[in-house]
Amino acid sequence: MKPPDWRPPTLTTARLTLRPFEPDDAPALFPYANNPNVTRFTLWDHHKTLAETAAFVGDYARLRYLEGTAEPYAITFAADPGHPVGSCGVFWASEANRNMELGYWVAEPFWGGGIAVEASRAMVDLAFRDYDPVRLQARVIAGNAASCRVLEKLGFRFEGTLRASLLRRGRFEDVMVYAVLRSEWEAAG
Repeated sequence: MKPPDWRPPTLTTARLTLRPFEPDDAPALFPYANNPNVTRFTLWDHHKTLAETAAFVGDYARLRYLEGTAEPYAITFAADPGHPVGSCGVFWASEANRNMELGYWVAEPFWGGGIAVEASRAMVDLAFRDYDPVRLQARVIAGNAASCRVLEKLGFRFEGTLRASLLRRGRFEDVMVYAVLRSEWEAAG
């Protein structure tokens, strides 16, 4: 376990600053997390109150950081690092098997601008550099073509569909699995 004040490192890309969430991020993040279009393909439902967003950026983030998990990260533009426009991160799917998982979401006004690809590339680099997985996977709820394109641009390979493997909001969903191996990432880099 990490020290109680541990936070994942801040990452920068050409346009973005990826940083740990802070409790005062809730008001800026809430309008995006409140949008049902954003959560159409997420495991979590859209936030109905500012208190839900405050719990995410405060309680949930703090607990994940205490575990030493590089998740959740606030996705911000480098020119405005105080205003999160989404979230991303990596976490152990199975540490014993050296298998991590990538997750991300971006606010609707910023869809189609390459933000998810840019942020996720930084997260994959972080995972392979600091956590030493052999495999990094991502799960996509069937129908989310935009997320599939993000992963394909990153070099993840489609491995198959887990049919009716997720009960979400009262409905069984198919889940598509993508992955990239350390050797593939290093060869492409």
